[in-house]
Amino acid sequence: MKKNFCEDCEKPSIYHLQTWIDELLSQFLPPISLPKKFSFFFSLFLEKFLTSLKLFSLTGNFTSSDIPLRSACFIKEAKKRGLKFKVLSGPFGYTNFFQAEINKKIFRFEGLPIASFANKRKAHLVDNKEWVKRYLQKGDFPIANGKAFWFWQKKQATIFGINKLGFPLVVKPRGGSVSRHVTTNIQNPQQLKKAINKALVYSPVFIVESFISDTFVHRATVIDFDFIACVKQIPANVVGNGISTIQELINKKNSNPLRGKLRRKENILYQIVKNETTKKLLIERGYNSISIPQKDEVVWLQKDSFLKLGGDLIEITPQVHPDNLQLFRNVAKFFDIRVVGMDFLCKDISISWKNQQSAILELNSVPCIELHHFPSKGKPQNVAKALVDLFFKYYL
Repeated sequence: MKKNFCEDCEKPSIYHLQTWIDELLSQFLPPISLPKKFSFFFSLFLEKFLTSLKLFSLTGNFTSSDIPLRSACFIKEAKKRGLKFKVLSGPFGYTNFFQAEINKKIFRFEGLPIASFANKRKAHLVDNKEWVKRYLQKGDFPIANGKAFWFWQKKQATIFGINKLGFPLVVKPRGGSVSRHVTTNIQNPQQLKKAINKALVYSPVFIVESFISDTFVHRATVIDFDFIACVKQIPANVVGNGISTIQELINKKNSNPLRGKLRRKENILYQIVKNETTKKLLIERGYNSISIPQKDEVVWLQKDSFLKLGGDLIEITPQVHPDNLQLFRNVAKFFDIRVVGMDFLCKDISISWKNQQSAILELNSVPCIELHHFPSKGKPQNVAKALVDLFFKYYL
């Protein structure tokens, strides 16, 4: 099972075939913006077609652990407003297609109700990192310099990275989210070639861009150009108490019920992963797993803030500088998209983006709202409630 499973995607390796096909189709068959009535008709047709095969059925008998966590957050909040839900179930389990009902009216959505019918065509492009970078540049928004390449352009990409940008670098697939097949802080040509091959497993198109050091990734979610929530991602770490060893601190942190193992839909926070990076970071400080750090001493166990490696989510919405809040709103309005997640890079979110090195890395049309509901530290933000408000505004 492990051989046929991709730890980077947290899915079976066959999933890479789907991501390749999706990228190719998005390139040659750009999505078309449908009016509201046609969007509803298409969803109805798809549902009827799948259920007519007798291999799929609609059921209301599902739990939060059966569906993606982002959908579970929305559904839990929407039920408080009287909505009832069913999910399309097939031979391989529950799908990501949902049916919502209220006052005898039925609505359908995939993942989250993002009111895509109310957006302009640009909104359909936000999951494509290349197009997003291009549009952001036109709007004079902060970005990381970079360029996209196809799988047959590996040599050109390597030359571009070394000669045009210079190290350190980042390589990532053009599509995808949650840091799948992304490599950061690339320091030499060998690492660059390895990172390109890693990205090509996921997608036929990849991006080589500058790595901005001494910064943190912040995820901002904007709902209907107004509601904003923001969390800060930091690498896996433990904080000393002057008594426990590093391994004991790791065990204690991993025992938190909010932290699960990879591939569990009901978790957004995962257990800390110990690997060669962990070993190197500890050696650099003269530590090992049985060392006892001082009280309040932060011991970093990973360099990347990836959640799959045990990274933390710090809810920092009240600390966001007004200029940064306005930046997030302006980006959402620029793309005319009513639901969007943004990965924003900066050192200190309480300082204006105008006064520090910063960049918008990517956008997501179906954001991970669960990040704001289950932070490892800070007050959770009820993004699902804002999304329910959006549902009543645009769907009813």
